[in-house]
Amino acid sequence: MTNVSVLDWSIRWLTLAAVLIVGFAAAAQETEGLPSDAPRTGTVITIDVSTNHAYLFRDGQLVAKSRAATGSDKILRKGSKVWWFRTPRGRHTVVRKIKDPVWTKPDWAFIEEGKPVPPADSPLRKERGTMGKYALDLGDRVMLHGTNDPKSIGRRVSHGCVRLPNDMLSLLWKEAEVGTEVYIFESQPRQAIDTSALSNRSVTELR
Repeated sequence: MTNVSVLDWSIRWLTLAAVLIVGFAAAAQETEGLPSDAPRTGTVITIDVSTNHAYLFRDGQLVAKSRAATGSDKILRKGSKVWWFRTPRGRHTVVRKIKDPVWTKPDWAFIEEGKPVPPADSPLRKERGTMGKYALDLGDRVMLHGTNDPKSIGRRVSHGCVRLPNDMLSLLWKEAEVGTEVYIFESQPRQAIDTSALSNRSVTELR
């Protein structure tokens, strides 16, 4: 084989390798529910707040998909306190799995209902059944959990947590372990929310 032939075949192989690399990269970017910067090994849960969908992947392969309810992005003010009901984007991990979770109602829940805010240790703050049968705690007061309001699924109505239908929640409870990665993202980024008013007030709690 001449030097010219060797060079020709080398160029062909390099061209083919480049095409394959570009093709694999494009395929990774085009996978619904799995952004290019999301983990692709092991069990991964992703939440697309743009479409209000939840996904379960195993080694980059889709296992299940369902609708979800995510944060409304509304801002509530009461005196010097401000709450921003936003589902936090980025990488998270499951830090705790909870069966039959009990919701401890925060101050904003009573304010929204137009009721007096009770003491921190009041039994009025404990509410069973609101969060469904299971919850995956991501820390910082954010969870993936069920709901007693199935009509809310698929909408931006929560106070920051992600609500899931029973079948998807049961599957995630079975498949996810403490340490499982959860990636929350926007496939269609919305216009930035004006939070300048927050800097002029005492923000005591978000979500």
